[in-house]
Amino acid sequence: MTYRELASYVQGLSPHARTRTALRDGRQEPNGQEILLADLFDMVQRLNWTLMAVNADKSKTPKPPKPYARWWLAPKGQGAEDGGRRLARLEDARRRAAERNQQIKQGAIA
Repeated sequence: MTYRELASYVQGLSPHARTRTALRDGRQEPNGQEILLADLFDMVQRLNWTLMAVNADKSKTPKPPKPYARWWLAPKGQGAEDGGRRLARLEDARRRAAERNQQIKQGAIA
């Protein structure tokens, strides 16, 4: 089985499968409803804020709303750290694989 085939099988799993959750560092993938509801919540908040801002005095304009917390996205500032950790894990896996191959070769020769 090639890595490409394996990746296609993993992508075919349910979004809440343990394998896909593990690949996302323990965060489950959202379904379409969760994404749509988060966007809808943001639009309604923004519309409400716009109406309040238009009808308020210039000196008392309300603060803009914060977007809905999307738990399925990585927090800001962690992208570079996650990339560094992922790279370190990959290098560690490559080193272990090379050690195993070396041990297999030594065992086959001996």
